[in-house]
This record gives sequence, C-alpha cells and structure tokens, in this order.
Amino acid sequence: MYRKIILKVLYNLIIVCFILISFQACSKEENNDPVSPTIHEQGEIVQSNSIGTMTADDIQQILANVNMTIPFTLNYSVETISINYYTIDGSGNQTIASGALIIPQSGSSLPLVSLQHGTQTKNNLVASVSPVNSTEGIVGLIMASMGYMVVVPDYLGFGVSNVMHPYTHAESLIPGVIDLMRACRIYSSRHQITLDGRVFLTGYSEGGYATLVTQRKIELEYSQEFNLTAVAPMAGPYDLNGMMQTLFQTGQYNYTAYIAYILTAYNNIYGWDRLNDFFNAPYSLTVQNLFDGSKTFSEIVSQLPATFSALMDSNFVYNVKTGNESAFIAAIQENTLLDWKPQAPINFFHGDADDISPYQNALTAIEKLTANGGTNIQLTTIPGGTHENSGPIAIVGAIQWFESM
Repeated sequence: MYRKIILKVLYNLIIVCFILISFQACSKEENNDPVSPTIHEQGEIVQSNSIGTMTADDIQQILANVNMTIPFTLNYSVETISINYYTIDGSGNQTIASGALIIPQSGSSLPLVSLQHGTQTKNNLVASVSPVNSTEGIVGLIMASMGYMVVVPDYLGFGVSNVMHPYTHAESLIPGVIDLMRACRIYSSRHQITLDGRVFLTGYSEGGYATLVTQRKIELEYSQEFNLTAVAPMAGPYDLNGMMQTLFQTGQYNYTAYIAYILTAYNNIYGWDRLNDFFNAPYSLTVQNLFDGSKTFSEIVSQLPATFSALMDSNFVYNVKTGNESAFIAAIQENTLLDWKPQAPINFFHGDADDISPYQNALTAIEKLTANGGTNIQLTTIPGGTHENSGPIAIVGAIQWFESM
C-alpha cells in the first residue's frame, strides 16, 4: 500500500514538474522580445587607422603637381588618420560616418579646424580614403603642416556611409561635422595630443553651407562644448529659399546637376516619391541612379540636359512660382540658415560673378544676420570671381584671416 502511495506521489510530482517546465517555456517564448540595439555616444570612435605620413616637402610637391602656390610656410610633417565614428542621421537614428584627422607632428598645443567639403557625388573621393582625393584634404595637409589639428568630415553618403547623400539638408549635415570634432577630441586624448581649445570652421560651396549651419547649431545648443574662434563660410547657398525662388521665377539657371541633386535628395529625405512630378522624362527615371555614389559630378553633368527648362517639369515649375508647392517651399525655407544671432566672428568669402551659388547669398546672409543682432560679420568679395576660380583665392584668404586671430 505504501508503495502505491509513493508511486502516486512521484507521479503527481512528475506531472507538476512537467506543467512548470511547459509554463516556463511558454513564458520564455512569449517574452522573447528582440534585444534593443546598443546606443553609442555621438563621436564615439568605431575604428581608426593611419593612411600615411607626409613631410612638408611632400606637401609642397603635391601643390606643385596641381599648380597651386601658397603664401604660407609649411613647418611640420603630418599624419592622416582615417576614422569611423558614431553619429546620427537627420531623423536622429544612430549611424556610422567617416572622416579624416590630419595631424601635425608638432609638440605644441593645437587649434582645431573643421574643413567641410564642397559638392561631391562619388563615394570614395573624400579625405578619409586619401587626403589628395579632395580639395579639402589637400587644404587640410597645408593647414596641418602650419600647426592646426584638422578634421575633414566625409558627410553621410560618402566614405563608409552608403546612404544617399542628404545634399544641402541642414539637420542631416550637422551631426557628422560636430561628431567628428568630438571623435577628434577623443582621439587626441588617447594619443597625448593637446588641443588648445580654439575652434575654426570653414568650407566652400556646400561646405560653406555646412559651415554656417554648424556654427548655428553650436551657438544655439553646444556653446559650452565648443568655443568657436572664427568662422569662414565660402560661396555657400545660405539663403536657399531666396536662391531657389529666384531660380524658379526666372528659369535662368543652366547648372542643372545642382538642381537635380537637391530635388533628388529632398525627395528621399522627406519621402515625397515625386520624381516624376519634378523632372521631365527620361530624367525622372534616371536621376535616382545618377546620385547613388558611383559617379563623378562631371559624369552626372554629361547625362543631364543643359537647360533648366529641359530638365524641369513645367507644371511643377509653375506651381512653385505661384506658391502651390507647399511641401517643397516649406523644405527650402526649413533649410535656409539665416534665423539666428551669430556670436563668433564670421567672414564670408564669395566671388561677385558666381552664377552657381550666386553672390546674393552672401549679401542676404549679412543683411539678415546683422538684422538679427550679429555684429562681427564681414564679407570678402572676390571681384570677377566665378564659383570655379574663386575657390583658391577664398581658401587662402580664409587661412590668412584665421592666422590673424
């Protein structure tokens, strides 16, 4: 009898254990939530590697090869570091971007300068791949040899980032610039490089635009983190709204690749899905692939029409002119940069014959920013300067101005 009782107890225990195990298994299945992704600090370094050291003589030879002369003495050998770092996109999503640190082999404490590159379309033509791949990379070699710690952000869409580049979209450009400066500080601390606290910003064309919007962001939100010494935006479309409105009203703009780039980027960023509305066929079918990072700017130009009217859909143009394209108009107003009071000194450099990013951008910027209360703002005009030939003059002028600080 006792044996029967014991067997019954054991049987009941087995049943209970089976039920508990089954319940736990079900609970685990029901609570099998996906693991949240790790959130990294903006500017945290993913990886870095040296892509070479150049002497001052090496840099002089590079300048000679591109027929560029400079009124500066090059003092130091420099090392270029390709760096990948955590940042965010324009929607606040974590991503990884790349850029270059160009470091003088000097024992002195160093001012930091961020060089924002101009309009680019091919993914690998950036300083993180090689400093000689871009104008800003070469300028970075010059300034580093003069004694600056230089950072050159690739931006999203270039280097390690394989998204479409968010061309002239303010909120998408800002984090990559600021977070590379943060990564530079982390790298410098780890490698016993002393930064002296001064920060300079400059860039040409889209780089001028990125420079000014970065200044605005820093002064409105990160003034305790970065002490801006001087800012030199060069030939940028700061008054994007005014520029685009003038362009659409007159139809007199034959640099169609820039317009195609802006509209294709904004179509992607804002989720419009309206390329067929913006462009005439067959360009409406091809523009997305033109700006996928695989083609140079000149290759893209060769595949687009030479005139604004040939590229753009006439109904879309008419609706912009009459104020009926509210989403597009709101986007260009949102990405116009003239709504704050600057604190750091600004020197705009612009050619007065620039017909790609018209000179009026600089005039309007000074007018608006001064009206907002900015006081230390000046303009260096390059007489007769076009967008192409003003670049070297503006760059030299910006460096000379920084040196005067």
